[in-house]
Parts: sequence; structure tokens; C-alpha cells
Amino acid sequence: MSSSLTEHQRQHIVELLEAGQDLPLDYKHLLFPPERQEYELVYAGKEREEDILAETMGVPLQPIKTFGGNGDGGWHNMLIFFVMRTSAEKC
Repeated sequence: MSSSLTEHQRQHIVELLEAGQDLPLDYKHLLFPPERQEYELVYAGKEREEDILAETMGVPLQPIKTFGGNGDGGWHNMLIFFVMRTSAEKC
């Protein structure tokens, strides 16, 4: 693992930590580089996402309560209730 910190940056970090001060936000991505890896679970018999969505029946959502809006008719929080039933339960 190669470090992208210079010796000056390392020394500066040590000085700040010894003084009990917070590190500048500039060091966030140097110390903790973002990982952009995505993984996919693969196994025999796995169905495609498109097929699963095509076979899934729609379920009506029932808003129970609306709260915390911004007053402009823009965003708001909603408590939603729905019951997911399988076709076997309907028989």
C-alpha cells in the first residue's frame, strides 16, 4: 500500500494530534481514500433482476401520515403502510 502523504503532511498531522487539534478536512481523502468497488453475488440458478421485477406484482401503498415538509410543496416525509402477500396466501 503506497502512501500519498508527503513527509511534511505526516509531520503536520502528528503536530496537530499531539496538540489535541482536529485535522483539516483536506486530509480526509488522503487518509481514507474512497473505495469504489461494487460486488455482485453470483450463483447457479440466479434470476436476472429484470425477470424478477417483471414477475413481481404491484402493491398499493397507503400513506398513513405526512410530516416534516418544507412548506413549499416540495419534499416531505411520509409513513407508508403496505402488505405484501404472496399468491399462495390468496388461495
